[in-house]
Amino acid sequence: MSISRRAAAVVAACGLTVSGLAAAAPTHAAAPGPTYYVSLGDSLATGWQPDSRTDEPETAYTGRLYEQLKKSEPTLQHVALGCAGATARSVLTGSHANGNPGACTYEEGTQLAQAVAFLNEHRGQVAYVTVGIGANDVHPCVPNGADGDDMLTCLTKRIQSVGTDVSAIDAALRSAGGSKPRYVGMTYYNPFLAGWVSGNKPLAELSVGVAQALNKTLTDANAKNGFATADVAGAFASNDTTTLVDLPPFPEKVPLSVARICTWTWMCSNADIHANDVGHQKIADAFVAALAPRPAPTPTPTPPAARATTTTKATLVGKHRITTKKRAAVRVRVRAAGKAKPGGVLVVKDGKRVLKKVRVGASGRKRVTLPRLKKGRHRITVTYKGSKTTKPSRSKPIRIVVVKRR
Repeated sequence: MSISRRAAAVVAACGLTVSGLAAAAPTHAAAPGPTYYVSLGDSLATGWQPDSRTDEPETAYTGRLYEQLKKSEPTLQHVALGCAGATARSVLTGSHANGNPGACTYEEGTQLAQAVAFLNEHRGQVAYVTVGIGANDVHPCVPNGADGDDMLTCLTKRIQSVGTDVSAIDAALRSAGGSKPRYVGMTYYNPFLAGWVSGNKPLAELSVGVAQALNKTLTDANAKNGFATADVAGAFASNDTTTLVDLPPFPEKVPLSVARICTWTWMCSNADIHANDVGHQKIADAFVAALAPRPAPTPTPTPPAARATTTTKATLVGKHRITTKKRAAVRVRVRAAGKAKPGGVLVVKDGKRVLKKVRVGASGRKRVTLPRLKKGRHRITVTYKGSKTTKPSRSKPIRIVVVKRR
């Protein structure tokens, strides 16, 4: 027996074949594709620090949140689109903070357009989208106002503008990303509380209400578009001016909100509004808390719009007295209140008997030729059945006398 035949016999004795060896080999599932976390925002999103005077992505809450999320999602990748100095308006239009030229450039022109393009190209692969924007829109109002307005007028105008712009940003992101990603916005801490210890206590006290108005506006815009909101203001105890704590080296106790601004930002040490290393971790923790429950999405229901009232007018074409050999015709005009279009179905009756059902277009005009009517008196009415946007209505009766042809 040759060596090759003996080898084949051994393999056969062991019950193995080439196909059996292949089947016995372990199979390896294809590695899962990447998923993405897309972050938009201002200098908090980029981690800008006044001591280094540069962005520090590792310090930024977005970088810290990414590292936390990646622990349970190893294939997650971070697409960081934030820009120091960005405003809600610049995210939409590209015009940078308060009208200045943009400091960041994007292939798609704006921060929002870049995010939307990425979401469209990676539909179903994006797991998280965060947005932190709006503070730079209102900060120029404090303390002296902007655009020629006094401080309070300036703040009122700009907070309203932020609400409109953030809602538009959120809506565009959700439209591009679909229902799969977790969408999270944020409220802001109040850096002007530092005035409590820097000699401007009136400004610190005034800023509490202003910050509350801004944060409510942001939260409402987020909720309107199915975004959760990270309670950064709550983490910083921004509204707590009654709990007093020690804040060395200041000799007197200060409100908890003031202490946290001094401890977690550069405001008291460097007159700079940015969060420090500790502050960024607190912001990241607020985002983690907002993401933790993962409730089923509950989009805010839109109340059904009130249907427009309509009027239906029917006029006879020709004479009211005809013979049994003639067929009467009716002109119908349906009008709807406002800008509603009265498309739908017309039901033409002779008394209680339905003669015809026809459709009328958006113009509301229709000529209807009736079937031949029997000898006698007839009472013709036209009923418009209405639509999703319009209410039904009925015409006044048309009286027709039909006589036998001689």
